[in-house]
Amino acid sequence: MSAVRILNKTKLMFKKHPFLMNVASYGTMCVSAELAQQTVRIINKKQQSIDWSSVGRFAVVGTAGIAPVLFNFYKYLDYILPAATGRIVMTKVATDLLMCSPTTITIFFTGMGALEGKEDVFAELKAKFWSTYKLSCCFWLPAQAINFALLPPYTRVAFVGVASFIWVNVLCLVKRQEVSEPKAESSEVPEKVAKD
Repeated sequence: MSAVRILNKTKLMFKKHPFLMNVASYGTMCVSAELAQQTVRIINKKQQSIDWSSVGRFAVVGTAGIAPVLFNFYKYLDYILPAATGRIVMTKVATDLLMCSPTTITIFFTGMGALEGKEDVFAELKAKFWSTYKLSCCFWLPAQAINFALLPPYTRVAFVGVASFIWVNVLCLVKRQEVSEPKAESSEVPEKVAKD
């Protein structure tokens, strides 16, 4: 089968089943990014084998958590701002960075924390939100400008999925950074204060 024919069939599937195709493509990119990260870790001898439970968590959070939010967000955004003029594109990009990015970062860290069985599912979000958000703005500003200016609406989430392969690799790196546990406050009175 020729590449053009495959491309045409894929385009038809995205038009016929946009939700399913966009969610599947985004979830696939999340899983692929985590597998790529783990493969690099195995090659660098930082890990022995693929951690399939981690891959599963990325699949669940990407497919069931983030992708449906993205699909509905972009569908609504294209409905209220249907044009692709310079001003509209910048409005869409700003809206995406101010509304969608914080939402998806929150879903990512809290969803992963919940699936990992962490006692405080918000701890990692609190520790990593602002640094991740700043990285997000640097990455997604040009990516979303391309998305909104050049691509048809039915491919929005798929494009974000492809760009997310890169972005989720960044998230994988951020996720692997250790979060220091907050130290419990001591009930002991410091020696200097006790003498006064």
